[in-house]
Amino acid sequence: MKDRKEIMLRTSWISVLGNAFLSILKIVIGIISHSLAVLSDGLDSASDVVTSVIILIATPIISRPPNSKFVYGMEKAENMASTILSFVILFMGGQMFITSIQKIIHPATTELPSKIAIVATVVSIIGKLLLALYQFQQGKRVDSSMLKANAINMRNDVIISAGVLLGLGFTFILKLPILDPIVALLISIYIIYSAIGIFKDANIVLMDGVSDTSVYQKIIKAVEHVPGASNPHRIRSGHVGNMYNIVLDIEAAGDITLTEAHHIAQEVEESIKQSVDNVYDIVVHVEPAGDNHCEEKYGVNKDNL
Repeated sequence: MKDRKEIMLRTSWISVLGNAFLSILKIVIGIISHSLAVLSDGLDSASDVVTSVIILIATPIISRPPNSKFVYGMEKAENMASTILSFVILFMGGQMFITSIQKIIHPATTELPSKIAIVATVVSIIGKLLLALYQFQQGKRVDSSMLKANAINMRNDVIISAGVLLGLGFTFILKLPILDPIVALLISIYIIYSAIGIFKDANIVLMDGVSDTSVYQKIIKAVEHVPGASNPHRIRSGHVGNMYNIVLDIEAAGDITLTEAHHIAQEVEESIKQSVDNVYDIVVHVEPAGDNHCEEKYGVNKDNL
């Protein structure tokens, strides 16, 4: 947990410093070169600094140990932060969408940008690509939805800068400035789509769901490998941060001792841990085989997979 916190903090600080440099570069070059596209790209990078600051604030929170108020800890703050990030990304995409539509409907004659704008955009593409790859690699390493969401945001920034470069190319070479807002419109649609994806993934966890439902098949097979355990049912799985919290019922022979039932439950726990990665906790409830169960209103079994 300590290593995970340190990795997330270090990655976020690198993101803050990298985006701050690129943002200042593009804003200054955008003003000097009279390029609204580069200036807008710089403002977008400034929003990435805010995004990384949100992660820096959230990381110490999710690392706090459980207490009487938050018995599972506060790791879901990470998913709440990812939800906030999705709205930041959605806002930027929406702003770009509206601006692009306005420029397409009401094109205006603007001053031809200086070619230094191309240099700034190329630097931005290289810098953002390196930051995105690093963020995603570290996010995957510690299984952090925040870092992976921020990596997606930076990947979108690479596409934005590529669109700006393409628009500048059309302006300088083909003399077709109208293509610049058209490219920006397509990019904005892609950004909005990415923001919706981040929002959906984060809220699956906040609603105690799982994105990979194959975990239930793994749990059922793990139970079947334990002698004396049968009929895994009412299986429930959710996330505590990046780890699974699993609760399930199993059946065992009704004439065994409490000690034997406890031993079977322990073997089921170990079998599940060997089949499912990143397990936070497992609760196994043992019932007599063949007992009449009440109708199950929730949970998963073989019949409803």
